[in-house]
Amino acid sequence: MIDDVRRVSRHLTETVLGVPGVRSVVPPGPKLATLVRDIRSVLDLPRDGGAVLVQQRADGARIRVVVTTDRRTPAVTLTRAVRDAVVDATTVLLGRRPSDVTVRIVEID
Repeated sequence: MIDDVRRVSRHLTETVLGVPGVRSVVPPGPKLATLVRDIRSVLDLPRDGGAVLVQQRADGARIRVVVTTDRRTPAVTLTRAVRDAVVDATTVLLGRRPSDVTVRIVEID
């Protein structure tokens, strides 16, 4: 099991931000709902943890990440790159692959 979910989330957020083409990582929750209305107001990372959602489950970690990118970046390529980076980093951090990883892309002009 995960000792400190916030530490894992912060590390995964930094990992995702290092993927070429990622502009920002959007935290889940109300800020993500706001994203549809005003992208510029939600690009800050939360102070107490990372923006990647990490949930503990009996079958392994469940990871949810939402990233923003330019429309010029191929979404499929970016989705795969983010997924692979998250799987690799989670495996190193936790000693096993996550059971589920979901990556969502929001394109911005």
